[in-house]
Amino acid sequence: MALELVPATAESIPRLSVICHEAFSALHDRCGIERDIPSPEVGEMIIGQTVQRPDYTGVMAVLDGEIVGSNFITFADEVGGVGPITVDPKVQSKGIGRVLMQWAIDEARRRETRQVRLFQEAINTASLSLYTALGFDWRDTGVLMQATPAAEEDPEVRPITAEDLPAIAELSRQSYGFSRAGDAAQLITWEVPGFLKLRGGKPVAYLFSTLFGHAGAETEEDLLALAAQAARHLPPPLAKFICPMSRPGLFRKALATGHRTGKVLSYMSLGDFTPPPGAHFPSIQC
Repeated sequence: MALELVPATAESIPRLSVICHEAFSALHDRCGIERDIPSPEVGEMIIGQTVQRPDYTGVMAVLDGEIVGSNFITFADEVGGVGPITVDPKVQSKGIGRVLMQWAIDEARRRETRQVRLFQEAINTASLSLYTALGFDWRDTGVLMQATPAAEEDPEVRPITAEDLPAIAELSRQSYGFSRAGDAAQLITWEVPGFLKLRGGKPVAYLFSTLFGHAGAETEEDLLALAAQAARHLPPPLAKFICPMSRPGLFRKALATGHRTGKVLSYMSLGDFTPPPGAHFPSIQC
């Protein structure tokens, strides 16, 4: 078996997208849960962005001349985020995932990134064991939730623009302990839907849709209200968020608000870790 890692290229997006779809679908079908990536087209939305965004770096696993997997890591802000990591189901359990994840670890160390985070599918005990063996620590449990649209429009909620980046930097520092404005700037560039909640003209919460988006707010109530408002303008597959179980009050309020529980994810990190101090919905990467 001749395995090599080569930089991910735009020309390889179609093949990588199919692998992304098939890898996640095989896992989800085996466990009887809803597919996150139901088609190669959805896979291409994800892979196309990760390959082409300037703040990501990624590699492809090539086995005997055939592309069989990939992994990515973003360095948009001071905490790196890993994923998606996918391996063709036909060649899984052959050590390819380990090689791809070790590459991400080595790349983060080469760049002297103080911390790397990811979310792991809790049903996938193989990847949980692999990431732990490579040095990642479990930090939290996240619940993937489907947002329920608010009954009425909030006039103090509007789409995010590039002019809102300073406010997002401040809100994310309060929520995560570090600014996520670098990633936010790229999400705006790629036209990922984002929403800002104001109170008396002051920004009090922000939210970017999709699982690669994130949200932060001054209060849990503002965060949940913004999720409900965003759901009024998004198709259900985009109106999802990850609720950290380390904030049980937030989860309880989310349930009371009508947001629905989907599945459980494991929040893992490598390197120094400081628990996020404020109200937030993390991205699938960090």
